[in-house]
Amino acid sequence: MQEPREIANPKRRLDPEEMAGRKLFPYYAGFSSSFVESILPTLNLRPGATVLDPWNGSGTTTVAAFNQGFTAIGSDLNPAMIMVAKAAFLSIYDLDSLVPLARSITENLRGQLNPVAHDPLANWFDPKSTAYLREVEMRINHTLVSHGEYLILDSDESLEKVTPLAAFFYLALFRVVRRLTQDFVASNPTWIKLAKNPEDKKAIVKRSVAELFVREISMMCEHRERFTASSDAEGSGIRLLLANSHTLPLQAASVDAIITSPPYCTRIDYAVATYVELAVLRIGGDRFSRLRQALTGSSTVQKQAIEVNRAWGGKCSEFLKALYDHPSKASKTYYFKNHVQYFNSIYRSLEESNRVLAAKAPCVLVVQNSYYKEIRNDVAAMIEEMASGLGMNVVGRSDFSASRSMVDLNQRSQKYVNNRSTLESVIFLENG
Repeated sequence: MQEPREIANPKRRLDPEEMAGRKLFPYYAGFSSSFVESILPTLNLRPGATVLDPWNGSGTTTVAAFNQGFTAIGSDLNPAMIMVAKAAFLSIYDLDSLVPLARSITENLRGQLNPVAHDPLANWFDPKSTAYLREVEMRINHTLVSHGEYLILDSDESLEKVTPLAAFFYLALFRVVRRLTQDFVASNPTWIKLAKNPEDKKAIVKRSVAELFVREISMMCEHRERFTASSDAEGSGIRLLLANSHTLPLQAASVDAIITSPPYCTRIDYAVATYVELAVLRIGGDRFSRLRQALTGSSTVQKQAIEVNRAWGGKCSEFLKALYDHPSKASKTYYFKNHVQYFNSIYRSLEESNRVLAAKAPCVLVVQNSYYKEIRNDVAAMIEEMASGLGMNVVGRSDFSASRSMVDLNQRSQKYVNNRSTLESVIFLENG
């Protein structure tokens, strides 16, 4: 693989109309659709080649790859993001039936109290409102997924049964609940607070729940250009897997290209960022905590200690030593452990990508540097060292200035570096 001469900025700003047309879900994505669309033709892939994104998120890679005629595989450990990614494959031919179906699903809501024990939606809504929202979710499940007994959507096996149509209706409910909980969003837009007292919880009447859901479906259908005109979106051309990037359920050397963006080392809590959507899927309490700890980039620290691995490379070891030796509070404890956990996850994921990639297959990664206090965390350089140690070739790299970064939201950290240089890097690797 040769590095393309001109690389599109991963975060190229789209005009407002294009943004509205493409964005089904407000997720903090590593790159835009236009970036993937511009990269794919440069990889010299055969027709029908398999393109993988092991951190698929909302499905930017899988949609672009599928639309260009490739077999698209997207993996993510977050069930909510599997639903979002699936919804993007709704056929344009189904659109005219969606509003009538939404009206049917929300007709005559009864709001039976406590249909789900310890319902996570009750973190933000009073009992009756929780019951109305849960009833809509149960009707979607019974009508479009299980056709009978309720199917819990927290495993790869159950999520395989979800069609793009069912996922689209779940996505509409995600969006409704997200709108209703806006008052609980913190200054960091990826963090949502819980209601402290019963009087702080939202109260929504039955009619409003039904109207909001039908309106959301109608709004989502307005931009017809975002939907696929293919009839194969539920066939062999697309696979969306609930899986860990450390252990992908794929054969060795079965993937022809990877385009992905690993979670950034900026302490964005990707589980909390989708807490509302996971609550719709009944994932709360201990199940939520386990998922949160398992995600790459988690702000939590696992109980089991992880040792620094020499295979991570000299740059990573130097950064971790500088972090550990920093005089600020918790450098030697929480922050050191959290960063070690992050780099361990990144390395294990690179190992797995190396395993599933065919010989000489390209791997394109979009990453972002960050800072610990005044210490630069050059994630791109560290990933290059890790990849080289695994026998992958570093073909090239392009850097772009990131004008807005999640790490910059922490105002207290600004005292350490007045002129931080936040870069997004596109790394081009080739499997050995």
